[in-house]
Amino acid sequence: MKIVIAPDSFKESLSAMAVATCIEKGFLQIFPNSDVIKIPLADGGEGTVDVLVDALNGERQHQDVQGPISGNVNAVWALLHEGQSKTALIEIAAASGLDLITPEQRNPLIATSFGTGQSILQALDLGVEKIIIGLGGSATNDGGAGILQALGGQLLDAQGNQLPVGGAALVDLAAIDLSNVDKRCAKIEFIVACDVSNPLTGENGASHVFGPQKGATLRMVELLDRALSHFADIAAQTTNIKQHKSAGFGAAGGAPLGLSLAFNVQIQAGIDMVLDILKVDDALQGADLVITGEGQMDNQTLNGKTPFGIAKRAQARNIPVIAIAGSLGFEVEALYDTIGSIFGTVRSPQALAQVLSEAEGNLTRTARNIAATLMMGNRLPLK
Repeated sequence: MKIVIAPDSFKESLSAMAVATCIEKGFLQIFPNSDVIKIPLADGGEGTVDVLVDALNGERQHQDVQGPISGNVNAVWALLHEGQSKTALIEIAAASGLDLITPEQRNPLIATSFGTGQSILQALDLGVEKIIIGLGGSATNDGGAGILQALGGQLLDAQGNQLPVGGAALVDLAAIDLSNVDKRCAKIEFIVACDVSNPLTGENGASHVFGPQKGATLRMVELLDRALSHFADIAAQTTNIKQHKSAGFGAAGGAPLGLSLAFNVQIQAGIDMVLDILKVDDALQGADLVITGEGQMDNQTLNGKTPFGIAKRAQARNIPVIAIAGSLGFEVEALYDTIGSIFGTVRSPQALAQVLSEAEGNLTRTARNIAATLMMGNRLPLK
């Protein structure tokens, strides 16, 4: 039996490779002679650099950059060699991520993506011709203004002064000056990989949907949404393109807007980009079963998350799919049209710290029990 094990990470507990290894260990207890192919995955957010740099033998680059709130952080990105060309793979979470600050520090009014712009500059200095940026896990709601400022863009108030960093300051934006943006940006192939299709503004936009998890109160959400809408209005005076409702522009606090002012951006579904780069379609040839998963599966999994992405590829080849999640959230039933069976691993109501510490054992045991159930199913008479 050929089994393709292709999960995302279990956030804060297990990497994608560790998840795949646990599932493999559990299944081989019951099916020791299986042909197992492990393909750790990510959907453009956190973990994408690790997944691709390991699979493609890339080089990790380190740089101290400005953090999302204050101080510096050591941001890691990947340099990939494709023949004679160089590609940079950057995650916004590495420099401007929510995990870089404590819950008490979360404040999207002042959080900035400036550090991500500094990582982009480092990539340009190393002579890359292509940049792929993964949008996921950001602490920011600044519309990518910080990135643009790091690249030389001037965001000016009515008195001609440069705006301070952060999403709230954008309400005072009067003009955008792109004359000092790094000239190398115009020559770069720039791909924005994201796992959401939300627009920039409105009820389904960056501020309303993702602002609260970044620390925004209801009043802050309203302010940030107005600020992003105003930023888009002023940007349209420069580009003649209104991006308020553009699909995907709500990712990472609206970061695609600022990026679009410096680069000719192409927005792609993060999971499809990763699946294509890793040539997963080739691995699926002749597979009898696909096993995937992520830390929590719910109705959001349908919106471009790893399990749904790999399941669609498997479904097109009539390969059954089983998913294993750390926990199951709301409306998981919506996934049944694509994923045949979905299992959670938590044994009983527990504190989060205990759940995270026991993730490896819980996952291995669940995989073993699933395999045993499949074995019994083959032995039972069908009546």
